[in-house]
Amino acid sequence: MVTSVSPAVRIVADRLYSLTVRVQELAMYGARVTFALRYAPMFDDPAALSDRHFRVLVLEITAQLPADAELGRGAGDLQLAKVGWELELATAEPCLVTALPELPEELPLLLERIRETLNDLGHRAGQGDLLGADLVTTLVVRYRSGGSASA
Repeated sequence: MVTSVSPAVRIVADRLYSLTVRVQELAMYGARVTFALRYAPMFDDPAALSDRHFRVLVLEITAQLPADAELGRGAGDLQLAKVGWELELATAEPCLVTALPELPEELPLLLERIRETLNDLGHRAGQGDLLGADLVTTLVVRYRSGGSASA
């Protein structure tokens, strides 16, 4: 029996799902980038009951190359990074994935993990931090306001 009451949900794990990044270019074009977020559940069957659920946040960072750019003349948008971070959720009782409420800490947690990952790669490449802490707050506010998740 499926009820309309929201189940109690807890975060049990988070992990890197996918990563592509151009560290040098991200550092070079950092002031002219665009951010886009996608956050969605992952499931095989939306009608299946389960006590384990997964969501993936994907952050894409692109830059519009100037027309006179030596590298990529006329290329338009250049994808600088695409990072996916997976969240595993558990419920006490099996439920539909559509019955799960979004926890307030989900998005900030995943964005912070992505920021830490990209900044770690930036430091390893000698570029320092690639993303500032204020970006997490900005993207969360935009996402929750129902507006564009792009920055």
